[in-house]
Amino acid sequence: MSSLMWYSVFVTLITSRTVSANESSTLDMKVSSCNITGVWSNELGSTLRVKAEGSEVRGVYQTAVESTRGAAGLHRTAQIIGVVGNGTQPAVSFSVLWEKGSCSAWLGQCFILRDGEQVLKTFWMLRSVADNLAGDWGSTRLGEDLFFKT
Repeated sequence: MSSLMWYSVFVTLITSRTVSANESSTLDMKVSSCNITGVWSNELGSTLRVKAEGSEVRGVYQTAVESTRGAAGLHRTAQIIGVVGNGTQPAVSFSVLWEKGSCSAWLGQCFILRDGEQVLKTFWMLRSVADNLAGDWGSTRLGEDLFFKT
């Protein structure tokens, strides 16, 4: 990824909406439990469309960014498979396999804010395919996403 692209991602992350610990759930919540099913968007414009049935999560992820042009495929979409825990603010995990062979995984938790808004706070890992063992060192990237239900 070029320096300019990293700079753009950095600026987007530091200027995007954040959720402070003080916004976390309270007893006067308007929503009684965080529902993973639905459409979510993150701070970079990627879209997560998921349906949870029991502990299983399935859906489609459409990325707004790529590590290299074309890495996510022609339509920048991939099928999601994952799991979600129990409780009012459950832990969630999901992953995708991109068209060109790389894979991404997100791990996080769904939170309900004071105003009833639901957010998914996640950490992600992207694993690109390396040509050989010597090229392995730069094939894994880490970050975090904040998804808001739309």
